[in-house]
Amino acid sequence: MTSQEAIDQRERVQMDRTHICVINGAASFLNLMRDLLEDENFNVTTTNYVPTSYAQIAALQPDVLILDLAIGQQAGWELLEKLHAEAATTRIPIIVVSTQPEYLLRAREHAVRYQAHGFVAKPFDLSEILALINSALVVRGPRPAIA
Repeated sequence: MTSQEAIDQRERVQMDRTHICVINGAASFLNLMRDLLEDENFNVTTTNYVPTSYAQIAALQPDVLILDLAIGQQAGWELLEKLHAEAATTRIPIIVVSTQPEYLLRAREHAVRYQAHGFVAKPFDLSEILALINSALVVRGPRPAIA
């Protein structure tokens, strides 16, 4: 096998890994999630709330989105609304995390509307989030073939 073939094979393996996108306002949380999920062999994209968050998600088409609903940040709720309203993102399962039980309750009450698959109170166990990710992947079904 040539070195180029080996590189191509590594890239194919990387591309076949499940892609998780994590959105949160705290860099420390994003770094922790990236480290934990990459250790579990997921491709991970992290971002904080920015005006372009929706565009990033629509372009990346992650297999699962982990979204933190934070105190004083309307951005998470607005993003949930937009993800639901736009056809490009309606199939992306969402796992909602928050330190606020009332936010999780509100999101759970609108689970179908927000295509929210799971709800987790922070702090959470890695096994809990992994179980939700695996369950969300089953619900989403196979990825569309890349042309």
